[in-house]
Amino acid sequence: MKRFAALIITALGLVSLIPVQSSAISGNYAALGDSVAAGAGLSTTTLCDRSSAAYPYTVAQTTGLSLSHYACTGAKADEGLYDSQERSGTSVPAQLNQAFQSGTPDLITITIGANDTRWTQFIRQCYYIRCGYSVDTGRFNTYLVDLKLELNVVMAKIHSLSDGDPPQVIVTGYYNPFSSTACDTTDRLTSTEISWLRARSSSLNTAIRGTVGKYSFAKYSPVSFSGHELCSSDSWIQGPTDLAPFHPTEAGQQAIAKAVLSKYRTPTNDPTGAKSYRERLLDFYERLRSDN
Repeated sequence: MKRFAALIITALGLVSLIPVQSSAISGNYAALGDSVAAGAGLSTTTLCDRSSAAYPYTVAQTTGLSLSHYACTGAKADEGLYDSQERSGTSVPAQLNQAFQSGTPDLITITIGANDTRWTQFIRQCYYIRCGYSVDTGRFNTYLVDLKLELNVVMAKIHSLSDGDPPQVIVTGYYNPFSSTACDTTDRLTSTEISWLRARSSSLNTAIRGTVGKYSFAKYSPVSFSGHELCSSDSWIQGPTDLAPFHPTEAGQQAIAKAVLSKYRTPTNDPTGAKSYRERLLDFYERLRSDN
């Protein structure tokens, strides 16, 4: 018994020398996606319109994770996430390849799908021509089918790049920029067109949520700007004449960060990897002691 006690004391002494590593206060976070994730229109000067006001920076600050921001304006699932993207004559490497270049991150956030479904093009069509016809709905639905296929490829790539041990992945939905209230900002749109756009926004989120929900390592994070749409007294959306029309303001980015953080699982709540090596070793010796 004395020999066992000595073993325990020695072991605990060695354990105390092991540095505590907890991804709750350290670890790597890769932010992927399109112009919404990049923070377009918010004092951006980079090729991809990345801004420090974008939601990934708030997520990183809150979680304590080290951020690598790879989101890029114009990105799609296939042209941006898992394959390279052409941007102003420059080839931007696939965001997933960049995210895993130094190993598997502890957290990945993704905002993608708007460009895949030509969301901005449809808004412009509504503003400057007309929209909402059955042919428009058919085109959008076709893009949705392709988006769901591409999202499956993205998830498969994450699983492969992480050698079958994928990190925590949070995929955001999109806010609806239009309310039923009319104002000068939306005077080019009819009520029918606004209703059509709102329905397409809902369909986009449903497609993203349904696809992401098939993967145990990924979570869908809905984003709502309810009460802060265009024409509201406190809009979180850049207007048609701003640097990045229909993109989030800084307040909108903060709202997206809050939505992401609501889905974030801190490592201390993770039953498969919650405890540090030191804590697990202590637990092992505690069980060993109780068995004797």
